Amino acid sequence: YERNPFYRNKALEIHGYDCMACGFNFEKTYGEQGKGFIHVHHVKPVSESRATIIDPEADMVVLCPNCHAIVHRKKKVTLSLDQLLHLLK
Repeated sequence: YERNPFYRNKALEIHGYDCMACGFNFEKTYGEQGKGFIHVHHVKPVSESRATIIDPEADMVVLCPNCHAIVHRKKKVTLSLDQLLHLLK
């Protein structure tokens, strides 16, 4: 299974460029330099996936690099968006 830019682009169309955990937006902070920058995270890790149909709305979320790093901080545990949101409260 390989990352497909089509799904990434669809996820960005659906979710936009604000981190779905902390709300950070690179363009709002850095202007033109930050425009269009955000990480797209697969809810189910790519390493666990096989060729499959991806729903960009349900299977992908947009996260800033800091939140994305925390999601993957522990090798054997990938946090869900809900778990990450709970940590931020």
